[in-house]
Amino acid sequence: MYARLASIEEEIREVATKYGLGHLLGVDVAVVYNPRSKSRAVARIWGLNKIFQVVYGWGPVYVIELLTPFARLSCEQRVKTLAHELAHIPATGSGSLRPHNKAFWRDYRRYSRLFSCGDFPSLQKLQLK
Repeated sequence: MYARLASIEEEIREVATKYGLGHLLGVDVAVVYNPRSKSRAVARIWGLNKIFQVVYGWGPVYVIELLTPFARLSCEQRVKTLAHELAHIPATGSGSLRPHNKAFWRDYRRYSRLFSCGDFPSLQKLQLK
């Protein structure tokens, strides 16, 4: 059902290092493609609640789920989508998700300016069905 996209995960780590986005390096970010979703959304992000982190001894974990419409986007639109989902990760990297508030839009605009298709070569050649 889900296809893990490890190449994008690695590129997120590289971009976080390149642009000094340390809070993204302090958390685990997985990327999966869900070809069976019927949602009209392009992507969504999931965070692991603090209680699960404490009970199981895990650190903050996020999963970016790319949905069927993502496959039809241009590379530039895919990069903007990743920027959008990554902007939901707060600077605290606590596992919680940031809503569409002032800090979210600030980070989204910043990431959108910083990131390019060249930063995510796997998005250029990614063939999703």
